[in-house]
Amino acid sequence: MASKDHGGGAPREDGSDDCGCGSWTIALLLYTSFWLVMMYLPPMDSLPGIRELDGSPPCNDDKPTTCSVELAGARGLEPALAPGATSPAFGLVVHVDNGHVYELCHGGGDVVVSYAGVPLARGRTPGFRLAAKSTGWWAVNVTGAGLGIPADLSRLMTAERRWEVAQLEIDMGLAWQSFTCDVLVDGQPGASPCRLA
Repeated sequence: MASKDHGGGAPREDGSDDCGCGSWTIALLLYTSFWLVMMYLPPMDSLPGIRELDGSPPCNDDKPTTCSVELAGARGLEPALAPGATSPAFGLVVHVDNGHVYELCHGGGDVVVSYAGVPLARGRTPGFRLAAKSTGWWAVNVTGAGLGIPADLSRLMTAERRWEVAQLEIDMGLAWQSFTCDVLVDGQPGASPCRLA
């Protein structure tokens, strides 16, 4: 009589193979079927009856934070060697739209005002809290350290102001993001939209 223990996966006397290939085939079919179902299943929030914890429908309207900047005033844009030259200073109004479904907390961030790539003034945005899906605005004062602006830069600004195309570039950190805005020096009143830097 033959032993039932066939070590090393040797074939049985009855011709059957004891390698467990049938188990592997079943496992492979189940695994493949699972991923096919997951691939063609609609998103969970589109299924009827799926609700948030408070019973409201699921929220898909989380939008990014956007901002814009308005130039409220400027001084010190004369040449550095001109009589009565003062430090460049800018009054800005920063408009923030919190598109998120949660409160936005901002601890303040750096602001740099440049012209033709030359930094003219620096400052900081104030810290604030902005409720979900709401807007707010804050005044920001930005000042320079030196008197006036360099002569070459002043000539360029004077020429571009005549054509009404002189633009200040405003870079600021706001709520863990960096934004850049282009604001006309002599433009129409109103806020200029910012873009992510």
